[in-house]
Amino acid sequence: MDITVFYRALAGLGILGLVILIVIWNGWLSPVQEFPRSIEITVFVAPLLFFVRGVLRGNRDTFIIVMLISFIYILIGIWYMYSAEEKVYGYWMLGLSLCLFFGSLLNVWVLDKRDKLLHSK
Repeated sequence: MDITVFYRALAGLGILGLVILIVIWNGWLSPVQEFPRSIEITVFVAPLLFFVRGVLRGNRDTFIIVMLISFIYILIGIWYMYSAEEKVYGYWMLGLSLCLFFGSLLNVWVLDKRDKLLHSK
C-alpha cells in the first residue's frame, strides 16, 4: 500500500470531520449561541468547502494551502477548549485540525521526496 493513501485519508478525515463537527455542533448541540447559527456555520465551514475536492483527490497545492488554513482551526480549537460550556467541541476541533495538518504535511513531504528522487535519476 502506498503511504500517501494513508496520509491523504488522514487529511480527508480531518477536513470532512471538521465540516461535520462544525455543522452538527453549531446547528444542534451548542449550549451557548452568541451569533445566529447560520452565520457561524457559514463562517467556519466555507473556507473548508473550497478545498475538500482537492484534498480528496490528492492535489499537492491544495495540501499546502490547507496546512495554512488548519492553523486557524487549531487556534479556534484551543480557544474553545478554555470555554467551560464548549470544552468538548474545542478538543474535537483541535484533534481534527491536527489530523488535517499532519496528513497534509506528510503527504506533501512524501510527494516532494518522490519528485526529487525521480528527477535525480
